[in-house]
Amino acid sequence: LLLVLILLQTLLIQQVMSDNTNPSTITTTGTPKTIYLIRHAESEENRRIGSLKSVGRSLIRFSVPTTNDIASSLHLINIPAQVNTSVSEDGRRQIENVAQQLKASNFWKEHNIQVVAHSPLERARDTAAGMLGINEGDATCSENDATSRSGTATLESLTTAEILETTKVVPRVVQLDELIEKTPAEWIPGNFGSLQKRMDALEAWLWEQPEDVICCIGHSQFFKAMLKLDFKFDNCDVWQVRLDRNDGKDEKKDGEAEDESNTSPYPNLPPQWTGLKRLFQIVPETEAESSS
Repeated sequence: LLLVLILLQTLLIQQVMSDNTNPSTITTTGTPKTIYLIRHAESEENRRIGSLKSVGRSLIRFSVPTTNDIASSLHLINIPAQVNTSVSEDGRRQIENVAQQLKASNFWKEHNIQVVAHSPLERARDTAAGMLGINEGDATCSENDATSRSGTATLESLTTAEILETTKVVPRVVQLDELIEKTPAEWIPGNFGSLQKRMDALEAWLWEQPEDVICCIGHSQFFKAMLKLDFKFDNCDVWQVRLDRNDGKDEKKDGEAEDESNTSPYPNLPPQWTGLKRLFQIVPETEAESSS
């Protein structure tokens, strides 16, 4: 039964992906790329899994779980409903928290970010809209657009094109199927190949773009596997990393100091990825209030 449920969820996830999943040839020529990675805000699935963990901790302590935790955990039985959930209420607050930091630092302009690519899953698209400064009610949908909708849009209803039209913060916003989260089938030992193909395809796409500064908004397990990390990014974390044309082995000129990007505290990074560092994270409300 478990295998059937895993296969069912995998098929449902694949429905939101394009048919073109074959990675193109990676061309490692040109200048290094500066890549910003943002994990989506807490999703309803994340919240329900957290409730399930709370139930487990309560049972271990021989205490009674809360009614809310039990009710939230029961939603996980409906596996298809967990595939593409929106951000939770806490997730919305997380987005607002980090978006305010980005706005205060003029992040998008100061770092000259030219493209934002997001996963097709709703939680990543919601996060992209919020991080780009779009609030509920900011966006409107034209009757002439491809979706034939009109009126005021919520974050959940926005298409990628509407995000770009509304934000005007970056020149280009695209939906990228390669950024989808690690599927249940890809957790099975010996079945890493499809995930590796998507990671290769993302790297190929990054090299093919004429822009040198790109932001990708996606998922923790995908980024963890891509960078060979032993930890996951937290919700709404903003990280910077460099994709190097020479696999991080640029020749150092005489008298030139060693590039800090090659002295990363994350030694297991693939050689083409260097200089990983976290720039922004969720600031606790008390800390944010004291600094304001």
